[in-house]
Amino acid sequence: MAGSGDFRARLGSSAVLPEPDVLRMLDQVAEFVMLARPVRDDSGRLAGFRVDHLSPALAADEAGRGGAEGLLAAGSLSGLAASVLASGQAVFVPGPADGLLRAANAADLRAAPFGDGVVFTWRTGTGHPGLAGPDTAGPGTAEDTDAELATRLQRSVIVPDAPLDSRLAKDAGLDIAVRYRPAGTDRGAGDWYDVMPMPGGDLLLVVGDIAGHGVAAVTAMVGARRALRGLADTGASPAELLRQLNYGACHLTDGLTGTVICGRYNPDRRELRWARAGHLPPVLVRDGAATTLPLPEGMLLGADPAAEYAEVTLGLRPEDTLLFFTDGLIERRAASISDVLAELAVTAQPGGPDAEAHASRIVAGAASDTGDDACLVVIRVL
Repeated sequence: MAGSGDFRARLGSSAVLPEPDVLRMLDQVAEFVMLARPVRDDSGRLAGFRVDHLSPALAADEAGRGGAEGLLAAGSLSGLAASVLASGQAVFVPGPADGLLRAANAADLRAAPFGDGVVFTWRTGTGHPGLAGPDTAGPGTAEDTDAELATRLQRSVIVPDAPLDSRLAKDAGLDIAVRYRPAGTDRGAGDWYDVMPMPGGDLLLVVGDIAGHGVAAVTAMVGARRALRGLADTGASPAELLRQLNYGACHLTDGLTGTVICGRYNPDRRELRWARAGHLPPVLVRDGAATTLPLPEGMLLGADPAAEYAEVTLGLRPEDTLLFFTDGLIERRAASISDVLAELAVTAQPGGPDAEAHASRIVAGAASDTGDDACLVVIRVL
């Protein structure tokens, strides 16, 4: 039976994000998305719905199958849309949704108010697109299958010790090395990093860690990473990017929480503007000494939809090195976080001949014993 939830901030009517950005984020974090808007007769009464938005993959699929309106042909789905529109309440239908949605193998249908319309999201009922379907699963337990899918999905985004495109760093006057150390088991986790150009020539530097393990955590990580990439195209500041990502975590997902550090580097000024959502501080290596940077205010993602994120600016010099990392690199069960951060600062100096050598030495000297994934991004100013 469908359950309802109170969306305290109506999607699309909040002043936090304009509608196109919310749809962009939905397309990144949800497998399938459809926005339906009411069609009214001359007297203002509801006469039906029209489809105003489909996620790209769904739009391409539906174009060859008679148009998007076919998805709304089932009277029960139109009735659900009318109910959500009238009540202002979000509805979640767990499990198979074939009886409501005229789409094969659909599950976990959600319908939520979106401005003057209703936004629907759902997922493939079995398997994971591009990974494995119901006929390709090998022998083993459900836990084995979950672990395999999580690992394969994670490796489709984060490849251990994959070389970074050298042009990105060179164009920004930087030497950058990245490291990803998988967890001690095959359960998969939500750690990620990203380095990408932004409008105007700046470089976006990100390290994040979504809570949990398995398919749920990895899927959330992939969605968060893609959403941040999409939002970065707007040229928003790091603090604004985190505010928007937090909005999506609170309103567009089920219980996604995590930490992120996000920086925007301007190569002309050698200046880094950065913000963080509950994440550990970067370490700056300068003139033979390593220190953790003072932390700006910033709550972890998914905890408070009204959270604000402070932003600080750091001027950098030639030969300076910055370390962005996740807690899996340094955490130990019997040590405090302040102690392990201090030990990392010791391990991080001196800088070494280049970013690659520096990154290798830090990972080799990391003494974490939690068996968690770890990401490290080493950024050296040339």
